[in-house]
Amino acid sequence: MDAVQERPDRYISFRGIDCDGNAQRFVTALRVVMDHGERDDPFWRYFEAKLDGRNGPEHDALYHIHCHLNPLRELLERWGEQELEGMLEELELECC
Repeated sequence: MDAVQERPDRYISFRGIDCDGNAQRFVTALRVVMDHGERDDPFWRYFEAKLDGRNGPEHDALYHIHCHLNPLRELLERWGEQELEGMLEELELECC
């Protein structure tokens, strides 16, 4: 057995959790509340450009959520989006 196979799978705790799907559901819900609320927020514009690949390298939603956990939390607190705060907390605990 080579050394790579001997190392434990560090992502074993993520088995059975649809992290990518949960991240995409969070992003979809976030887009809805930000767009339908006609909310103008500098961080949201920046984050949306990142998600859409218009600002920097293109990555999946979970990557961007992980990299911007605290600003996302602050955005949701600022706009009083408790349901999305719960979704973000779940993503952080289960997937980040």
